[in-house]
Amino acid sequence: MDDISFDSHGKTIFPTKHHGDVSLSKAKWEIICAEPERFYYRYNIGKIATTLINPDHVRHHKVQDGQFIYYKKFDTFNLAKNVEGPVSCKYFAIVIDQKTGRICTIYPVLKPKSGMEYKS
Repeated sequence: MDDISFDSHGKTIFPTKHHGDVSLSKAKWEIICAEPERFYYRYNIGKIATTLINPDHVRHHKVQDGQFIYYKKFDTFNLAKNVEGPVSCKYFAIVIDQKTGRICTIYPVLKPKSGMEYKS
């Protein structure tokens, strides 16, 4: 999958394991993917969905009340269409806001940040 399909309102919906459905707007996705070092995010849409529905860890955000970070470890990422390879950051981290039901940001990390583990 090369990119996300958005509805006529410029949104797409992802289910999560613990917090119901969350939306991602086209405008937010464009901001997330805008930096050159994030070029490969568009080739890893499936990993976003997998992280949210089958996370390895879910942690409370240390600063923002009502926000949670979903983490999932991947050994490889799609670096281009039909090109898969390792990257230095092994986890996808997705910050969601429970109050608004939105994805705040998406980024790779070396390991999950410290913080209180979410317990459903």
